[in-house]
Amino acid sequence: MAQNITILLQSYYDHLSSSAKNIADYLLSNPEIDSNLTINDLARQTGSSISTISRFAKSLGFTSFQQLKLSLLTSNQTSNTPFREINANDSNLDVTKKIFSANISTLNSTLKIITEKQLNEAVDIINHSKIVALFGLGASSVVAQDGYHKFLRSDKTPLFASDYHMQLMMATTLESNNACAILISHSGENKDVLAIAEKLQKNNIKTIGITSYGNSSLTKIVDVALLSVSEETNYQNEALHAIIAQISLLDTLFVLTAVKDGKETDDIFKEIRKTIDRTRNKLN
Repeated sequence: MAQNITILLQSYYDHLSSSAKNIADYLLSNPEIDSNLTINDLARQTGSSISTISRFAKSLGFTSFQQLKLSLLTSNQTSNTPFREINANDSNLDVTKKIFSANISTLNSTLKIITEKQLNEAVDIINHSKIVALFGLGASSVVAQDGYHKFLRSDKTPLFASDYHMQLMMATTLESNNACAILISHSGENKDVLAIAEKLQKNNIKTIGITSYGNSSLTKIVDVALLSVSEETNYQNEALHAIIAQISLLDTLFVLTAVKDGKETDDIFKEIRKTIDRTRNKLN
C-alpha cells in the first residue's frame, strides 16, 4: 500500500527543521509532481541544497529521494479532508454522522502511513519477548491499559501501572533478555514518558513507540515508531482522535502476535473463556 505523503508530511511537520519545513510546504502546495522531477529540480524550486533534500527524505523514513518521489507519485491525493466541523445548526443525527466519519477517517489515514517494515519489526520485538510492558500517562494510560487487557489473552506476560512512579520503577526492573516495552504518547514530548523511554534504552530494552508526531523526541529513542494520525476540530481535541487510532494499532500488534503464537494463544483464549463462563453461571 502506498503511503499518503500529505498525511505523512503533516504528521512530521511540527518537528521538522526550518529548511525541511520549506520543502514540506512546497510539496503540500504542489501535490501533483512531474514524474521527471529530479533531486536537482526540487532543490532549485525550494531553494535548498541536494544534501538538504536527501536529509529531508531520510527524516520521513525514506531511504532516498527516489523512494520519496515514488511515494509522491503513487500517493492517493483524491480524498477530501475527512474532519468536517460540527456546528450549532446540525441535527443530532448530523453530529453523530460527522463524529463517526471523523473516527473512520482517522483510522483510514493512520492505515495509509503504516509500512510492512514497521509492522514486521514491531511484531518481531514482541515475539522475541516473554514480558510486554505498556507505558502511557494521562489519556495515553487508557490506551496502555487497553493493550494490557488484550495481551492478558496471549502467551505473553503483560505489565501495566497507571502511576508514573510505578511505571518508572517497572521500567527500571525489566530485563533485556525477556522483556520489551510499548510506549504511548500523543505528542511524543511528554517529559515523564521520555524519562521512562530513556531508562528503558539504558537497560537495553527493545521499545515500540506509538505517537502522533513523526520526528518527535519519542520516535528518536524507540526502536520502532508507529504513527497515529489525528486532527483537531472545534469540538474534539486531536488527542481524542489519536486514541482511536492508537487503540487500533495496539489491537493490530496483539492480533499479529497471537497469529504468530498460534496454538499457545488459542489455548489461553479457551481457558479464559471457560473461567469467565463459570463466573457468569454463578451469577445466573
